[in-house]
This record gives sequence, C-alpha cells and structure tokens, in this order.
Amino acid sequence: MKQLRWIWALGIAAVVLIGIFIIVDINSDKRDKAKHIGDGKQLLQFDESKATRVTLKNEEGTFSFEWDDVNRRWVQNGGDEIHVNSYAIGAIVSYACHLESLKTVAFDSSSKDVYGFTDPVEIQIFTTETGDKNPYQIFVGDNTPTYDAYYAMIGGSDDIYTIDYNSGSVFCASKNALKNAYLFDTTAAQVQYIRIEKAGAHPVEIQRDSERAWQIVQPKGFSPAKAYVDDLADEIVHLTVDSFIAENPTDLAQYGLDKPQAKVWLKGTDGDAPIEEELWFGKPVSDSENETNLYGMFTSTNQVFSISRSQAAFTNTTVADLVMPFCVETDIDDVDSVTIDMGKVYDMKATLTVDNANTKYQFNGTDISGLYDENLNKLFMNLYRGISNLSFTEINLDDKPDPNAEPLITIEYSFKDHTKKKLTFTEKSANTYWLFTDGTYSSMTVRLNEFTKSLTPSYETLIQALKDKGIELKPVQDDEEPAETEKAAEEAAAETEAAAETEASSETE
Repeated sequence: MKQLRWIWALGIAAVVLIGIFIIVDINSDKRDKAKHIGDGKQLLQFDESKATRVTLKNEEGTFSFEWDDVNRRWVQNGGDEIHVNSYAIGAIVSYACHLESLKTVAFDSSSKDVYGFTDPVEIQIFTTETGDKNPYQIFVGDNTPTYDAYYAMIGGSDDIYTIDYNSGSVFCASKNALKNAYLFDTTAAQVQYIRIEKAGAHPVEIQRDSERAWQIVQPKGFSPAKAYVDDLADEIVHLTVDSFIAENPTDLAQYGLDKPQAKVWLKGTDGDAPIEEELWFGKPVSDSENETNLYGMFTSTNQVFSISRSQAAFTNTTVADLVMPFCVETDIDDVDSVTIDMGKVYDMKATLTVDNANTKYQFNGTDISGLYDENLNKLFMNLYRGISNLSFTEINLDDKPDPNAEPLITIEYSFKDHTKKKLTFTEKSANTYWLFTDGTYSSMTVRLNEFTKSLTPSYETLIQALKDKGIELKPVQDDEEPAETEKAAEEAAAETEAAAETEASSETE
C-alpha cells in the first residue's frame, strides 16, 4: 500500500513538472516572438510581368505610366510630358515586386510625420491580378538618421518599416531621373532619317529608301558609303545628355538657343512605334576657355539640357564624312583599261589594260603578265590601285570653276560594257585642282600630294623594274585610244601575215 502511494506521488510530481515545463516554454516562445516581432519580413510579392500601370507622386508632381505590350516598354499617359526613361519605371516595378523590410519601427503608428509621411512619395502599381481598383501601394518617407535606409509604409497598414537604401532611392526617383537621357533612344538599324543643319555649312540630309538603303538627299549628286552612315546612326543612338537644365524656358537667348549653332532632325522607330526628334544646340555652358559642355534642347518637350562638346561633335558631319574618299568608284572586274596623262604637272603618261578575271595585264602595250614575273604583276597592280584609289582632298560645294578650262591632268576609264568615264583636273591654285567628271564639276578638289603619295612612286618603281629587265616601253600615242591602238596593231599584224602568204603563194606558182 505504501508502495502504491509512492507511485501516485511520483505521477503527480511528473504531471506538475510537465505543466511547469509547458508554462515556461510558452512564456519563452512569447518572449522570443516579442524579441523578433520587429524583424524584417516580406512586404510585397507579385509577378512583375503582370504590371500594367504605375503612378508616382512626389513633390514635383504626379506621373502616370502604362506598359506598351506591343513595343515592350513603359510609356507616359499622365503628368508633365517628358521623354520617358522606360528602364527607370521598370526598376520601380522590379524593386517593388519582392519588397522586404529591414525591420518594423512602429506598429499602428499615429505619429507618421516623425518619419516623413506628412507628404510622402506615393507609388501605385496596378497589375492584371489586382485590376484598376486595388493597386499595390508604397509610401516612402525620410531617410533614417544614419542614411542607410528609408522609412516606408504599405497601403492598408499603419505599420512603419525601414527598407534598404537602394529600394528607397529607386522609389524616390526625381522627375529628371524619370527622363530618358538618350538623344534618340532606339537602335542604329531603326534610324530612318537624319538631317543636320550647321551654321555656316551646307545642310546634310540622308534617309533610307524603300529597300532600306541609305541615300544622300542633300547635297545632291553623292552616293553614301553605307558603313560611314551606319557609323553615324550608331553614334547618335548612343549619345546621352549630361544633365537636364530647364523646362519650357522663356528666354532662349541665355542658352544660345534663340539662334542655335546647329539643328538636327531624326526619324525612326522604336519597335513598331514611329519616333522623331528635333534637337537644337546652343552656346557653351560657361565663358571659360576650358568649358567642355554646351546647351541643347529637345524641342518636342522644350527641355533644355547640357551635353559635352565631344558628344555633340556629330553636328559637324559634312557630306565628305559620308562618302567614299575616292575620286571615282570602280570595280577592277568591270574595267577594260585606264589611261592617265599628268601633262606638264609630272612626266607620266600611261595606259593600263586589265583583264583581272584571267590575270592578264598590259602596260603601255607591254604584256606584263606574259613576262611571268610575280614582282612585275605586283608592281602593275600597285600602280593600278594608285590610280583607282586616288582620293579627293576636300568637297567644295560653293566653288564655280570654269568647265572650259584646259585640264592639267586627265584620267580616262574604259569599261567592259563599252562605256567610259573621264576625270579632268583643272587648276584651282598652286598644286590644287578642281575635279570634273565627264565635264561636270564634281564638287571635289584634289591636291597634288594625293598623286605623289603612292601613284607616282608606283609608276617610277614599275618603270625602273621594266628597265632592269631590259624591256623597251612603247610610248602612248596622243591621238589614239588604248583599245583602238591595240586593235590597229592586231589589224596591221593580220595584214602583214596575209601579204606574206600572198607573196609566198605567188612564188610557188
């Protein structure tokens, strides 16, 4: 019986101890939870691809943006008109869709002004899931005293949290941060039209045709080099402003924009959406000799900006920057012969006959390829390239040279399709010549050193190499075309051979 009482006593003691343990554990959990009640937690969680509209209200106004699903970018649909930085709006959505707090600093706070919520930044994000009436809301107050976080609140709650500094900075984007800093935000392939007007210079205007090939509209008479125009378009789409200065200025003169030093018109597409811009460029930002920036303006939004001189240097583009640097563009496979006569300028008169497909070359009637000397073939081609790659020095659109003036230098191409092209060079000044193409002024001038850089040295080298082989060169006849000279020689040879056969026949008889 006594043993049974001990068992009962032990049982009761065990129950008591278990009860005490449970009570202690519960109290411990409560203390633990109380200790971590202010820890960071998930504030918002949603699929950013479902976002359809964003509104941002700050001290500079209220701005509204919607997602353009066709062109895959954010566009403005409310507030003062700006060039939208789609990436800035995308960043707001991206940071909001998985927003976490660092800690909770106040529960059901009634003293929000202490944390900067008297006039907070307010963000609303609408999604396909929440519809148009229940957006996700974020309110951002002041920085924390240590400037390592921002105070924030979430719509539907009076709790105040801290969020990381990066998120807060993105949400507190200024009006300027919402603006697109690119001069023309698209890709080079989507640029369709460029016009540049520079004070004191002829305008340059280029556009793509129906085949998307670049054409020079102004000045007329030039064919663009695709690579050069593509480079210009690529440069333009990568240019950015340094800073935004003023909106809707009433005094353009203070920026030098009442009489812009340059104007630029751009057209293209961004995805399927057509875009265009007119840019003005004014005076330097300061009078300092070392000033590196000047003023510019987006005329569509009357936004004045500052841009570095180096970035605005594209406004100095002339037609000479957009064409191949050669006096004439030819393909060696199309050329039958080329004759150059430098008259009294230089003792050089030569005819080069070319059959590039069969590697047959003649120089002043001498069969170079028939000599089976690779060095001579190379020297011949060097001379041909010196002639065909002759470069112009400048383009002078305002010059009006006399078309009847006696040429000092002549180059004539004969092509396999029986057409010809004649280049004549008349004197502009000492060692500078106007270039006429088939009797029409080409707007190009050529200095003598363009000839002497490689053309005349190539000629002298070939002449010397032929002399070293003991080859006597035939002079080019003044009054005969190269093809006609060769034809006459063939006819004369045929007549001689026929006469010899006739004479032999007579002797036999």
